[in-house]
Amino acid sequence: MARQRDYVWDNYYVPYGSGFKPNTTNDLHALTERMYMRHLTELSMNRFKWEGLPKSIDSRFIELQLTNMALAVFYWDERFNRFLCVAASPNGGLNMYQNPIGFTTYGNRMQSKQVKAADVVPIWSNMLRTPDLDIVTIYSKRLAEMDTTIRINSKNLRKTKMVYATENTRLSYANIIRQHDEGVEAIYGVEDAMNPANIQVLDLGGDPVGLLNLMIAKSKLWNECMTMLGINNANQDKKERLISGEVESNDEQVFATRGIALNERKRACELINEKFKMPDGTPLNVSVDYNSESNPVDPGITNTTTLGLTESGAGQ
Repeated sequence: MARQRDYVWDNYYVPYGSGFKPNTTNDLHALTERMYMRHLTELSMNRFKWEGLPKSIDSRFIELQLTNMALAVFYWDERFNRFLCVAASPNGGLNMYQNPIGFTTYGNRMQSKQVKAADVVPIWSNMLRTPDLDIVTIYSKRLAEMDTTIRINSKNLRKTKMVYATENTRLSYANIIRQHDEGVEAIYGVEDAMNPANIQVLDLGGDPVGLLNLMIAKSKLWNECMTMLGINNANQDKKERLISGEVESNDEQVFATRGIALNERKRACELINEKFKMPDGTPLNVSVDYNSESNPVDPGITNTTTLGLTESGAGQ
């Protein structure tokens, strides 16, 4: 009796059946990519420090929204009788300056609410109003690929040579290799085994210089990612101290990139302080600045680099 056909099994499971088998290499690569994704997201979220926010607002959530969705909306919610800064999406179209005329707020346990643009202050991640998640995703993939390449090349360095031998000379070759590892000053062998014409060797080892270049390339890739996020970094591969011109040039790029995200946050703080007051009439004094704690500074050391961050002028 013929088996009854199962559409799902035949069309989805069977063609990709090999995907259900454990694949250590793919699993490790995916884990490495997720590690970089998590770490770079954390770095992105910790770039800025908020001050003066009402107790009902979570600065962590603001940065999480700006990193992932590029928008958070600050407003007074009469239902909860408190200030909120929550996830939102534009609605109602755009005005002549391409600013939304309204927003729809939403949350995990909060009903969505339609609010007018005049009643809220939108906080954007940058002037293009796009999330930084693309930077995090792209560099996570590139760094994971580089890590996989380095890991493969590193393993190749541990591989020995393959020696072609007959059954009669195999033991002689084994003894020669053992004596070589033991540091014997002179190695003696039979004529067939020691005849260079009879020795065939396949080198399976990697290239130590190539591995070093890969690690340098990874360091440059990491620094490039830090620059894209506005985090101080400099060339770590030079043995000598960086000259002031190199540090200043790198700092200019970092500070310019940092301003992309910081300026929009500062502008939102200005609008919040102008538009809102506390229930008792106390003016709000919300501010945001670059989080200098993310760039540790040692006053006694200048013009050096560590962990991808310059120790001179970091966070200034």
